[in-house]
Amino acid sequence: MADESTLYVSTENGLFSGRLNGAMRDVQPVGLQGEGRVWPIVADHRLSSRRYAVTGRGGVFRSDDGGKTWVEKNNGIIFKQCWCIAQHPATGELYVGTGPAAVFKSTDYGDSWTFSEQMHTMPETKEWTFPGPPYIAHVKGLGLSRNDPKRIFGAIEEGYIIRSVDGGETWVTIKNGAEFDSHTVTVMPDNADVIVTTSGKGCFRSDDGGDHFALANDGLSRKYMSQLVVDSSKPNVLFTAASAGPPLTWRGPQGANAALFRSEDQGKHWAQLSGGGLPETILPSPRAVTNDPRAAGSVLAGMSDGSVWMSRDYGESFKQIVTGLPSIFGLSVVHD
Repeated sequence: MADESTLYVSTENGLFSGRLNGAMRDVQPVGLQGEGRVWPIVADHRLSSRRYAVTGRGGVFRSDDGGKTWVEKNNGIIFKQCWCIAQHPATGELYVGTGPAAVFKSTDYGDSWTFSEQMHTMPETKEWTFPGPPYIAHVKGLGLSRNDPKRIFGAIEEGYIIRSVDGGETWVTIKNGAEFDSHTVTVMPDNADVIVTTSGKGCFRSDDGGDHFALANDGLSRKYMSQLVVDSSKPNVLFTAASAGPPLTWRGPQGANAALFRSEDQGKHWAQLSGGGLPETILPSPRAVTNDPRAAGSVLAGMSDGSVWMSRDYGESFKQIVTGLPSIFGLSVVHD
């Protein structure tokens, strides 16, 4: 990749890190063990030594020493079952999605948090649910508009897409073509009118700022979607990954029967990646997809078996760079 960086691997049992430069070395645990699932961390937009993490049991944590130590930052966080965190690159405002489904906002780098009670007055909240006990929905993904800090999207698992145009004070539910079982939502960096979501039934795409969505599964042979990432230099190029079915189907001999995909037109069409290095049948599920923000053509996939696969040539070839970690739920590449 462009130069040496740190890869943070978020797992079902803590956070790990290692040095990344064509391979991964010096992998070691760096905290948050026992806090439940850890999701992709966020590096602060202005302080190179600051990191943010959210966990499934312990809520929000911040590190001010480059990820060596972590301090709980839950002042105002009502629900400590967190699923995602995002920071606006210009304002530094932070947003956290939780279960039960809520979005919390911080304007002071995590020292305090507020949430919009209006979100829970939307009539659609009566439909929010989850297939497994205790059947409570959560905000699984957040998407921010680079050029409009007040525009925020949330993906509800399960409960469609929600949108705020006033910095999270008020929200509306978008049903027009959106999938009920939504996983992630991504606003294209070069065109805020284009939003691509992943779900339990594939990808959905909007060309009008999220007012309407349409199915965008052309070329997707698997539909239970993971995260989505935009290439660092070509915003028309997207990467994602998917399993053939939801988690209950992964127990058979075919496992998750997963695949990785690339789009060269911002999600209108997809092509399965089958370049050198990938096994013919991918048994574990890809639970995390990211890239190196300074390396065009890079893509990394974190798997349910604790392995990480990496490509540096737009997915034409892959190699396994990590094995033996707990099940992975997030990957984040950070340059110090």
